[in-house]
Amino acid sequence: TAQLLARARIIGPDAPGDIQHIVLRLPEGMHYVEGQSISIIPPGIDPKTGRGHKPRLYSIASTRYGDILDGTTVSLCVRRAEYVDPVTGLVDPSKKGVCSNFLCDAVPGSTEITV
Repeated sequence: TAQLLARARIIGPDAPGDIQHIVLRLPEGMHYVEGQSISIIPPGIDPKTGRGHKPRLYSIASTRYGDILDGTTVSLCVRRAEYVDPVTGLVDPSKKGVCSNFLCDAVPGSTEITV
């Protein structure tokens, strides 16, 4: 599991949607290089299958040295997946992205992030 070190909105308050800069401390011994992706498994049970959620892939946005330059962190830029009903203009919570919303709502210090 990884630990969430930091999370910050990286678009202005008037911009549509939500994009977050996510910084994770990786498990000991886990390394990556530029161009790789990382899988995140959101917690909980998929109501369609009754099993755990499948991994979601995210492109790594940092160099192999990470944000603190010691090779133990990884940065992701995550856009919150949500569907806005074109008729009502409201977000439909039944169609929200499971993993992107999990990451965008996670509290720094959290260690429940499975990579």
